[in-house]
Amino acid sequence: MTTLPAGNLSGGIADAGVPALTCTRCGTSNDLVIEAIEATSPALPGQVSLEYSCMSCGSFYGHDASVRQVAALLNAGATAPGVLHFGRYFIHCGEPMEETGEGLSCLNDPWGSESGLPATISLRTRLLKCHCGFQLDAPR
Repeated sequence: MTTLPAGNLSGGIADAGVPALTCTRCGTSNDLVIEAIEATSPALPGQVSLEYSCMSCGSFYGHDASVRQVAALLNAGATAPGVLHFGRYFIHCGEPMEETGEGLSCLNDPWGSESGLPATISLRTRLLKCHCGFQLDAPR
């Protein structure tokens, strides 16, 4: 599976203790494509095994990375900081978060009754929890 990043990022994506996500040839993260994400072996909290390539020069890389780094590359700020959103999965500490229930989030329509729609919009959500205690409400 190949996944393109959601936005442009300047320079490399660094995190203490693991190699930066950057093309060493091009010196940037802008053209990186995620090829594969797997659990590390043995399991390391907050880390995943990652394979990625550069669309610009064709370089290929494979090494462990922090969930925070991969989230920054894939989401470019589209979800909670430090949470990797991949398909229907949300990953916080290196493993998928578990669904613990359902919820209902109410959002206010910024145009109110002028739009002819109800002023409040209800959205079904699923409640997700990481083994570290972090929780997240995600749309169904």
